[in-house]
Amino acid sequence: MVLGDLAEWAALLAGYESEEGETILGGLEPLWGFSCPILTPDPPRQIPTFVAEIDERPGWAGLVITGLAVDSVLYHELTRGLIGLGEVYRSPGIERCIADLSDGSAAWLARRSPRFRRQWRRWHSEAEAAGIEIVDVTHADGLMDRLLEIEKRSWKGRELDGITSPTMQRMYRSMIDRLSERGRLLASIARLGAADVGFIVGGVRAGIYRGLQLSYADSVADLSVGHVLQAHQILALADTPVHTYDMGMNIDYKRRWADEIRPTVVVRLDRRR
Repeated sequence: MVLGDLAEWAALLAGYESEEGETILGGLEPLWGFSCPILTPDPPRQIPTFVAEIDERPGWAGLVITGLAVDSVLYHELTRGLIGLGEVYRSPGIERCIADLSDGSAAWLARRSPRFRRQWRRWHSEAEAAGIEIVDVTHADGLMDRLLEIEKRSWKGRELDGITSPTMQRMYRSMIDRLSERGRLLASIARLGAADVGFIVGGVRAGIYRGLQLSYADSVADLSVGHVLQAHQILALADTPVHTYDMGMNIDYKRRWADEIRPTVVVRLDRRR
């Protein structure tokens, strides 16, 4: 379901069936809840139109909007508008780890702890001594298949916890193809001799690099290949217009790379009967 005029504002919603068999409207990405399905440059003017449009649509019992900043105009206008349709609730959403690259990689690295900077040097020296090479594969043919072969040899692949699971594989293949077509893809592979042993892939839009997946084969786990790939990506972004590295979900190992933990909230509406 697409509401609004894409030239002015839009809401991209899908219907999901609840345990009670009712239709719940939500964004196209319901698994993690990173993104907000409402696109509007002028919430005070356009949110009333959005609320009126969904109110006119029959057959749904609830609405879930994710990816909202609690201090944003969009959040305040949305909650104010939805109150007239039923009970509105707010719950915690996803916290994302954000690295600030606006002053370059050297300034970013200077903000890390002395211990981190020592490890940074060690990761690079050990990887170089072992023969690890990082190559840009952004425009490589058959990229997704190469990523899958690496993932199969990682812990994620064994547990079907990454891009090797059937649904994730379809999603990432489509997403990588679309990002590539639009010139927004960035991808690098770590190689040891003739073998691909790790990868990092992400997308760029409006000065923000969003990390999508990072993985490495079990055989090189002792060489800190994941850290080397992450460091490589940060150094590579320094020569681009990217000012922000969005690392995704707030997880322990990401925090020392981040300058900010950015929270979002979820707004849920139970429609009045």
